[in-house]
Amino acid sequence: MIAAIAALLVGAAATPANPETTAMPDVDAESPRALSLDVEAKGGMIEVRLTGLSPRAQGVSYSLEVTGTSTSRHRGSTQLAAGTQAVLSTMRTSAGANWCVKLVAEEEGRAPYEVTRGTCAAG
Repeated sequence: MIAAIAALLVGAAATPANPETTAMPDVDAESPRALSLDVEAKGGMIEVRLTGLSPRAQGVSYSLEVTGTSTSRHRGSTQLAAGTQAVLSTMRTSAGANWCVKLVAEEEGRAPYEVTRGTCAAG
């Protein structure tokens, strides 16, 4: 009987009761992107708002470039809380004849992506 109890204890020690596994989050390519642009052009001005909203907590990083009569850039990274919308950047500039807004974003578990608005030149 003592041998049977000892065997059970040795087996229990070899197999943890609550094994922890670390895995990359399963992000489907079809799932919505966590970062989005809202661009409004009126009266010769453009206003750009970069917003984050994710169904799960995750880290994101971004590079935002706004080109009008001048060029402004903003880079950042942050941790988004699950289900909580956050304004990450707001930029305003004179639009000029041609204007371009370019976002390059990275989210955990997903390939980087680019979003453009306006008359962005290919390049």
